[in-house]
Amino acid sequence: MCLALVIYVTGMAVYFVPSNHEMSSTEKCVTVIVAYVLVGLLWLAMQYREELRRKGTDKE
Repeated sequence: MCLALVIYVTGMAVYFVPSNHEMSSTEKCVTVIVAYVLVGLLWLAMQYREELRRKGTDKE
């Protein structure tokens, strides 16, 4: 799922960011970086939940 989000963010960055002339290039870079940080945090949360699920099933 996170790979799909990375592909989506990359596609949106490539398609929409260059065509947006209302934002400065700093705002464009910050927008893309924040999107990747959010995807990274989502990946970490998914890894944490998966680890908790594994620990829960090992005890049974």
